[in-house]
Amino acid sequence: MASNKELEAGLKAMAADFHLPADGRLKLSKLVAGHLHWFEAAERRGMVWRDMIRALAAIGVTDKRGKPLSVGTLSSAVWRKRAEARDVPTHASPPVRQGAAVPAQPRPKLRKKAKGLPATQAPRSRQAASRSGALRLDETRQPETPSKQATHGGRRQNEDVLAFMDRARAVRRRSD
Repeated sequence: MASNKELEAGLKAMAADFHLPADGRLKLSKLVAGHLHWFEAAERRGMVWRDMIRALAAIGVTDKRGKPLSVGTLSSAVWRKRAEARDVPTHASPPVRQGAAVPAQPRPKLRKKAKGLPATQAPRSRQAASRSGALRLDETRQPETPSKQATHGGRRQNEDVLAFMDRARAVRRRSD
C-alpha cells in the first residue's frame, strides 16, 4: 500500500509534468497515461474520485477555465488509459482474446443522381425517398448476416443506435 509520502511525491511529479513553459498545460490524457500508477495507488489507499480531484486541484491540475476537474472527466480519462494499457501487447506474452474480431464491413454508399437519365430512372436519395414515403428506410437496409451479429464489442449495438437515429430523422423530416 502506498504511503502518504509516496502519494505526495507522485502529486509533485504530476504537477511538474502538467505545467509546461509559457503557461502551457499537458493534455489530461497524457498526464494520466504517464502517472497511471499513481491513480491505482490512490485507489488502493481508499481515495475516491473527488479526493483525487481535490488533490489535483491543490497542485494546480485544473480544467481550461481554472476550475477543478469533474468526476466524469477524470474517471473516463483514467479508465480509458487503463483499457489501453491492458490492450497493449507485450513481447513476453501475446494478447489472448475471447473471440476472433471480425473486421468492420463498410456501409454501402448511396449513389448520387446520375446525369442524363430521366428522373424516373435516377436513383433516389434516402432523404427524397423518406419524404415521399415511397421507400422506407427499413427497405434500404441490407439483411444482417450472422457475421455482423458476431462483431467485436459494441459494434452491433452501435449499428442499432445509428439505425434508430436514421428512422427518427426520417420521421422528423416527414412531419416538417
